[in-house]
Order: sequence, then structure tokens, then C-alpha cells
Amino acid sequence: LRAQYSLKLPPGWRDDPAVRAQADARIDAAVAAGLTPLVERYRYRWTPDCGLPPRPGRLEFRPEPDDAVILDVFRRIHHGSLDAHARRTIAVSGLDAAAQEELDYLRWLPGRRDRWRLAHTPTGELVGLSVPSRNYDDPIIGYIAVVPEHRGHGYAYDLLVEATHILAGDGVDRIVAGTDQTNLPMAAAFAKAGYPIAQERIDLI
Repeated sequence: LRAQYSLKLPPGWRDDPAVRAQADARIDAAVAAGLTPLVERYRYRWTPDCGLPPRPGRLEFRPEPDDAVILDVFRRIHHGSLDAHARRTIAVSGLDAAAQEELDYLRWLPGRRDRWRLAHTPTGELVGLSVPSRNYDDPIIGYIAVVPEHRGHGYAYDLLVEATHILAGDGVDRIVAGTDQTNLPMAAAFAKAGYPIAQERIDLI
């Protein structure tokens, strides 16, 4: 249930009348072909020149090799998720299908499975999941999410910083990431961690 068509645009495209007119024409054509706009997203591109954000040190990060455990974490994370794709999959196919879709997608990526990290408080409570990975072109932030009971404390930033450090430790010259523009907590985490917006994107289904 992922996007069938994605329109990629420069940052601030709405302020350029020519670019906006071209974008509107492509969206209109996609809608006429039967697609529906789902969400607008930011695409980020971090480089070492952006600076490596310091680890906050509030959480403990541990690998978790058991996919069944990760699948259960996805079920928890998807409760109240702000991600438009996850919300649509839940609405159409249910929570279990949405969790399985996320796991299958991350396992499909060529990034190393042993880099995935579950984050815990010092007392052992699960906070969330951090997945540094890569696609077939770039090192990427594959997934960042916080379980419902720990939202509102800025932990998405901690998870993002951990993934950034893991990838930066490999000596990468870039890290690509993305989030829905409506996911304000995640967008704020990217801004705080020094990830500049490289592109905007409109997903249609």
C-alpha cells in the first residue's frame, strides 16, 4: 500500500509560480488517471559538513535479532502513528498487516540487520526503534519511532542521533532520510539534529 507515484520537488516549491504550475499540472494528471494525493514529505540529506549531533545519553540502545520481537514493537508503535502510509495500511488491512509491511520493507533493504537498535530507559522500559540502513543508492535512516507511552519527551531525536552516529562511524559521506510534513515531532528532530531539507515530495496512491 505504499505510494504508486511520487512527485519530487525542490524545497519551497510553492513559492515559485513556474514550479508550482508544473507540479499542479502533474498532480492533476495523476488524479485524472485515478490516483489520490496521500501525503507531502520532506527528504533530508545529511553530510559530515552538517556536524555530528552529540548523543544525549538518556537511553540505552541494544540490538534485537529476533524479528518476532521487532514485529511486536511495530504493532505497539503503530498505535497513534502520525505516518500517513502506516495509517492507511491500518485502515485498509489492519494493524498486523501494517506491522508486517514495515518489517518486510526493512528486511528487503540491503542495510545490515545487526544495526537495528531498540532503545530503553535506564530502568529498562522500551522507548522505541532506531534503524540505520541503506537502500540501493544511499545510506539512509530506515526507521525511527517511539512507542505511545513515551511520546512527548523528544525521544525521536535521541533515536535519530543514534542512527546517525552508527552510519557516520562507517565513514559515509551522506545520509538520506524522510518524514511526512505533518509529522511535526519527527520533522523537529531532523531540524534539531542538523539535517537540511534537500527535497519535497508528494506521494499519491
